[in-house]
Amino acid sequence: MTGHLMFGKKLLCCFTLVLLMTVLTACGGPAAAPQAEHTRNEVAQKSVEEFVASAKKNPKNAAQNLSVLMESLEAYASEYEGPYIQLRDTAKELQSLYQSSAAKDKIEAQLDALKQQAESL
Repeated sequence: MTGHLMFGKKLLCCFTLVLLMTVLTACGGPAAAPQAEHTRNEVAQKSVEEFVASAKKNPKNAAQNLSVLMESLEAYASEYEGPYIQLRDTAKELQSLYQSSAAKDKIEAQLDALKQQAESL
């Protein structure tokens, strides 16, 4: 009986030690790891691809949906610069086309250009 009690105490001590080490390790790291470039690119690509698919499927809502996408692209461009600036500028050109009620073929070409730029991230 005493052997079982000693084993239980040792097991409890080991469990407490492992738990304490896990907590201390978790607390010692940075508050939030920066988003990896690869992940940023994937998120931007997916957002643009979903927008383009939606815009081609339902053109009436495209201008409104583009304004939502533009917020994300503006944030990426200001924080990470580089290719995100070009992507944002291409989206701005598309926004201009929507605002001026441009011909469908011009809008389609700009949608394709936006998608190609996102794929090249």
